[in-house]
Amino acid sequence: MSQPPSMRFIRNHIRAKRYRLTKHATIVRLERGITIAEIERSLLNGEIIERYPDAQPYPSCLVLGWLASGDPLHLVCSRGSVEPALRVVTLYEPEDALWESDYKTRKVRK
Repeated sequence: MSQPPSMRFIRNHIRAKRYRLTKHATIVRLERGITIAEIERSLLNGEIIERYPDAQPYPSCLVLGWLASGDPLHLVCSRGSVEPALRVVTLYEPEDALWESDYKTRKVRK
């Protein structure tokens, strides 16, 4: 079984421009005015904060990156079996109500 992508895998694919955004990620990106360059920069400089090895259809991970504005950006990436193997499944600006101030830790629901 395939594993979620590692940061090394993500960075190598971003540098080589061997990745794709899903339709959903493209819609979200356009709605929020997030550029391809910001996505690439976030993935090149980001860190994996959660792994989802059982995600369907492909194992995935959650990456924390940063926009040029200094705002946090979460990106869900998966490692598929067809080239390009790296997919950006979705992206979003994390809500303060759901995440601790480091944007790496989910707040505990009471």
